[in-house]
Amino acid sequence: MKRILALFLALLTLLSLAACGSDGDSSSVADSAESTLSQETYESADSSETSVGFAESFDENGRYIPVNYEDMKIMKLTQWDMCEGIVDSSYSEKTFRKKAKKVMENIAEGGFNTVLLQLRPFADSYYKSELYPLSYFVTGSYENQETKYDVVEIFIEEAHALGLSIHAWFNPMRCMTRNEIEAVTGEWAITKWYSHMGDGGEYSEYMFAGTDAGGTARLYLNPAYPEVRQLIIDGVGEILENYKVDGVFMDDYFYPEEVKSKLSIDEVAFFNRTDDSRSVFQFRCNNVNTLVKGIYSKVKEYGEDIIYGISPNAHISHAYGAECADIYTWCSEEGYCDIMYPQYYYGMLHAQASISALMKEWDSVMTNKKIKLVPVLTLHKAGANDQWAVAEDAKSEWIDHSDVLLSSMTYLLINPYRDIDGIGFFCYQYFYGSKKLSTAVKAERDSYAPIWKEYETLIGKSKEELCEYYASVGLDLKALGDEWDARLTATGRFEALFDIPETSVIVSGAESTESTESK
Repeated sequence: MKRILALFLALLTLLSLAACGSDGDSSSVADSAESTLSQETYESADSSETSVGFAESFDENGRYIPVNYEDMKIMKLTQWDMCEGIVDSSYSEKTFRKKAKKVMENIAEGGFNTVLLQLRPFADSYYKSELYPLSYFVTGSYENQETKYDVVEIFIEEAHALGLSIHAWFNPMRCMTRNEIEAVTGEWAITKWYSHMGDGGEYSEYMFAGTDAGGTARLYLNPAYPEVRQLIIDGVGEILENYKVDGVFMDDYFYPEEVKSKLSIDEVAFFNRTDDSRSVFQFRCNNVNTLVKGIYSKVKEYGEDIIYGISPNAHISHAYGAECADIYTWCSEEGYCDIMYPQYYYGMLHAQASISALMKEWDSVMTNKKIKLVPVLTLHKAGANDQWAVAEDAKSEWIDHSDVLLSSMTYLLINPYRDIDGIGFFCYQYFYGSKKLSTAVKAERDSYAPIWKEYETLIGKSKEELCEYYASVGLDLKALGDEWDARLTATGRFEALFDIPETSVIVSGAESTESTESK
């Protein structure tokens, strides 16, 4: 698969270096046509200065031209990653820039080409917003609504200097805890809406109480109301107005599962509804759909080439039934999204949502072929018991095996359904933060490392071609496939999925001339 865009970017980089009178010693562009990034060698006398490498481009009207890649290799940079010594209100701007530069260098040198950067975790903001209060992740506390410098601008500058595409991450509905919002200083829409809930109230017209996936009691914005949807949409517009981001993406915080049976939070809005919904469930799905479509329209106001993506729970029936995330509509109709980043946070043996089951389901719902599919895998389960996997062998999969991600990544390449359009990982701390020290995490990373460097170039290859590549990096795909199939069939729930035929195996360093089985 050719990388036309990557070659174009590499050419731009060379031209920019020539224009600056570079002698070629301070930066070197990777000459591999298969590379999706022009890799820069960073050298600077003062590490607090912005890296010099990839040059941003602008159209005739001075509008920034986004950088996005045909096949994406994504790193999720979460608010929790930033807690690990990256963002701290006590840092000087020089010190913070040095840290931000190192983060982006780690990501680029790690073979990633796209960063999903958290900007709005809890109805707050990583930048000085006119709509949302500053996040305590930036200032240290919600009482403090002042910041000494723009952390978002610095992150973007350092990412673009290395040719990284950077997408603004926001959680649409999830808000703060009660204690946090009560600590916020200043007048904001969310604080006014919260005041309407009264002492200990469960809901007001614009906000309701819920529990997030981690079990924390939080407030949620209610998209049943146009005012709430508009605040979220305007927040996206504010980012696009002020920052040179290459895309925006919405994470999976829609209606929390626990409010599924709480009809009271929608009682007034449902009674006054103007759509044709016949149930509260359908009404909530319509609310989220209206929000998603509104965000898409806002993004496209700033440029058709700016990507709008969504990262829902990959278990589609659960996301739809419990969270009112209407993936069926988003992936079949026009005007909802450009790309899906489903959270494939499962293993091969998971009884309800194995990687193979997810690929089959996503292939069936993605009838709009314009929409890209980039599964996001996770390292956070490595070495841990997966309590939601039901079957005992599935629960212990991440403990019993250290190649869960290698087998998952391989299946994504050979699956009999659609080709993926890249791959992503949750999240930075498992690569460069404290979590990287875990023996289980290291074992998983070491396991898939041989295929990671050129992973995007393997997408769309036949089993024969994959066998050849795996052999070139010291892996026997036939033997691995047999091992994985034995593991699957031993459960009694799965049939063989890898099925690498002997004719695909490389013989004496050359391909077999016999007929081969392709994908």
